[in-house]
Amino acid sequence: MDMKRSVIVIDDDEDTVRLFSEFLEEKDIKVVGNGYDGITAIKLYKEKKPDVVLIDMMMPNGSGFHAIKKIRDINPKAKVIAISGDNSYLIEDKLEKLSIPFIRKPFNIAQILSIINA
Repeated sequence: MDMKRSVIVIDDDEDTVRLFSEFLEEKDIKVVGNGYDGITAIKLYKEKKPDVVLIDMMMPNGSGFHAIKKIRDINPKAKVIAISGDNSYLIEDKLEKLSIPFIRKPFNIAQILSIINA
């Protein structure tokens, strides 16, 4: 039996978190946690041990990079998908070095699903 993938969704925009969560649930992906800042992302990762972390890069209270670093300290193989409305190549470059897929807003849901299910 195929286990549902579990995901935590972290974004400082509550609408984005809600939309993502609803969409993923519809696609049979289990959303085990929501958060609105990097600190919560780390806490949720420790608690829930999700298969995938969907995280916004630009957030108050612990940026996405800070959270990713801490999550990778907990589990170096943690699967993270970074999301950002910021088109900075600096972000993309940094993420590439960490082997983290980067998805720009407005996002392509099919692309996100293919990464989660990879």
